[in-house]
Amino acid sequence: MTNKMKLLWSLLIGFSMMGCTDLEVDNPNSLLEADLADPSAASALANGGWNASLNGIGYIMIANAVATDEVVWTGSRDAWRQLDKGGMTNEYNEFVDGAWPFITEGRWMADKAVSVLEVFHSASTLPKTQDLVRAYLTAAMVRVYIADMFDDFVYSDKTEAGTPFGAANMSQMYDEASTLLGKADAIADADNKVKVAGLKARVLHAKAVWGKNNPVNTSSPYVSAGATEAAAALALMSGDYKWKMAFSGVTVNNNMSWQINGRLEMDLLYNALVDNGDPKANDLVTGTADTRITAAEAEFKDVTAGTDYAPITIISAREMHLIIAESKKAGGDDAGCIAELNKIRDMDGLDNYTTEDAGAALQHERRANLFVQGRRLPDMYRFGVTSVVWDPVEKSPAGSFFPITIREIRANPNISQ
Repeated sequence: MTNKMKLLWSLLIGFSMMGCTDLEVDNPNSLLEADLADPSAASALANGGWNASLNGIGYIMIANAVATDEVVWTGSRDAWRQLDKGGMTNEYNEFVDGAWPFITEGRWMADKAVSVLEVFHSASTLPKTQDLVRAYLTAAMVRVYIADMFDDFVYSDKTEAGTPFGAANMSQMYDEASTLLGKADAIADADNKVKVAGLKARVLHAKAVWGKNNPVNTSSPYVSAGATEAAAALALMSGDYKWKMAFSGVTVNNNMSWQINGRLEMDLLYNALVDNGDPKANDLVTGTADTRITAAEAEFKDVTAGTDYAPITIISAREMHLIIAESKKAGGDDAGCIAELNKIRDMDGLDNYTTEDAGAALQHERRANLFVQGRRLPDMYRFGVTSVVWDPVEKSPAGSFFPITIREIRANPNISQ
C-alpha cells in the first residue's frame, strides 16, 4: 500500500470519529490528497495520525512485551517463541517484521498531520488550535515508543527511501520528541498542558535510560533526568492522573490486547496451562503478591467491551513520582527516594517503606506501577534482571532491541543486508 493510500485510509478513520456537523462529505471513499489543503479536514487528519500511531504501538508493544517478564508465550508460533526466549535481533522475525509497516505508518501519519496543520496555523485558517497540539503530542509520543523499542530506525516518505539513524544516534528521536512538545506547549490549552508536561518528563527520563543501555551499565543504573519536568507535571495533575490510549471498534484495535485476550497466543505473567512464565512480583513490605500488578492485570484482561480494546497508559502521576524518586536515588538521597515512593503507596493505602533498600524499592515500584506500559525491557537490562523464560543460548545480548526489519531492508537501497 502506498503512503498516499495509507494516508487516505487513516483519514477515513479520522472522519468516522467526527459528526456530520464537523465535516460534510458525500462519499468518503472519493477523498484525494488535495483535500488535505482544506482546513476543514484538520480534525480528521489529527485523528488519523493518532489512530495510525495507536495501531502501530499496539503491534510493536506485544512483540516487545513477550520478551519481558510481564508476558509469556503460550501459543504455537515459533517467531513468538523466539521473542519469548529473549531473541530480539532477528530482522526476519515475522511478528516484528509484521509490526514494521504499522509503526512506520503511525510515525509518517503523525508527521503528515503536523506538517499540514502547521501550514493552516501559520495562515490563521486552522479551525481548532488544539488539533495541532494533538498532532504534536502524537508525533512526540510515537517517537518515544520507537526509540524505546528499536536499535535502529529509518524515516521514508512517499518517493524517497530514508537513511537509517544508526544505532548510536537513536537518542535523536527523543530530542525530536522534545522539540515537538516545546511547540505544543506554546499553544496548548489546560487539558493538553498536562499531557505535554508529563510527556516532556517521560521523554527526558527515557533518553537517559537509553544511555544506560547503550552500552548496558548495571553498576550505575539510575538516572536523574526529567525530575524538574515531572514536578512541573505533577503540579498540573490531580489525584491518580493517567493519560491512556483508548481503543474501540469504531477507531482502532489494540493488537497487544487481541493477542493476549482474543487469540490467547500470550498471557500475562505465569500461565498454569503451559506451566511457564514469571511469577507475580511480591510487595516488598507485605511479602505477598503486589495488589497494583493484580489490578493492572485485571484491567488489561477485562473483556467486557471486547477482547481487542485494553487501554495502554501513556503517562501518569505515578510515573512522575517514580522519575522524581529515581533522581533522588541517583543523587545519593535514599531517604528522599523512599519518601517519594511512599507518596505512590499512599495512593493505594499501602503501608509505607521504612527500612527497605531504596534501590530495591524503586525497582519494584517501577515494575508495579508501570506494568504492561512498555517500560519493562529497558529496566530489566539496566537493573540486571532476567526472565525465567529466557534461554541462555537464544537470548540476545543485554541491551538489544529490535532491528530495522527485512521488508524495509529489501525495499530501501540505503540499507545493506
